[in-house]
Amino acid sequence: MNIHRILERADLRPTLPRVLVLEFFHQHAREHFSAEQLYKRLNGDTQNMSLGTLYRVLGLLVESGLLSGVALGEGRMVYELNDGKPHDHLVCTGCGEIHEFFEKEIYSRQRDVAERFDFDVSAQQQVLYGVCAQCRRAGRAKPLRFR
Repeated sequence: MNIHRILERADLRPTLPRVLVLEFFHQHAREHFSAEQLYKRLNGDTQNMSLGTLYRVLGLLVESGLLSGVALGEGRMVYELNDGKPHDHLVCTGCGEIHEFFEKEIYSRQRDVAERFDFDVSAQQQVLYGVCAQCRRAGRAKPLRFR
C-alpha cells in the first residue's frame, strides 16, 4: 500500500500530516478514533502536528472519501478508514465501545423508503445506542441524553 499514491489518486498532495493520518488509519483499519485520540496517538510518537492541522486534514480526508466521519451524538465525532463497504454502528453508552454491523435487509428497506418518497440518498449513517453485555454484567449502564 502506497499512501502517497492513494492521496494522489484522490487529487491530494501527499503532505506529511496527510500521510501520517492516512497511514495511521490504514494501520488501524477496523478502529474508530476521535480527533483528540488521534492527536494524542500521533503526537505520542513525537510527531509535531497541531490539533488545528489535524482537524483540517481529517476534514479533507473525509471530503475526499478516504475516511468516514461517524457522528455519535452530543457533538462526538469519530473517524474510520473508508473501505467502501456500507455498515452501521452499535455504540455502548457504558464503555464507549463501537461495533460495526451490516444487515442487507436494513439497506434494502431504506432504498424502498427513499424510492417511495422520490428521494435521492447521497449518504447514509445509522448509529444504535445501548449497553453491551459486558457493561450490563458490570453494572456500567449510562443513560444517553439527546438534545
